[in-house]
Amino acid sequence: MSLQLVAGPTSLEKLETAIGRMQQKHGFSRVDCSQPEFPAGLTALLLTEDPQRNLEVLDACVILPEALKPVAGQIARWVAGPDFAPALMAQYGVPRAPAVVFLRDGQFVGVLNGIRDWGDYQNEVARLLNGPVQAKPIGIAIRVETSQGACA
Repeated sequence: MSLQLVAGPTSLEKLETAIGRMQQKHGFSRVDCSQPEFPAGLTALLLTEDPQRNLEVLDACVILPEALKPVAGQIARWVAGPDFAPALMAQYGVPRAPAVVFLRDGQFVGVLNGIRDWGDYQNEVARLLNGPVQAKPIGIAIRVETSQGACA
């Protein structure tokens, strides 16, 4: 009998699976441009990175959809993979992923960094969703080149 060893999925493959599940099961839209236009109303934008650098990224892909269930009809849900998240992190002054940026009519409301205790997470989500638009943290706009060309 011979034992064949097969490599498991990479961290980026695991993230792609998690993002796909967010899209199919929870109605998230995937950012496909470094300067996306978000819809009017409330938006929650999950910024990710390679989970090999930070395992909390995969946790956030599971926790955020659950935390947003009570307000699912009131908020647009978006996720940025590691291809576009760095540009958005720079734009919104987010130091590290995972982070959820909250927007109202495209304007910055706040950001929720990292993973929190469940109760704290829900309270913070409610506070940000009901809070006023704030000045966006200092960030820098960067241009991302993709296989489809530049996205301004």
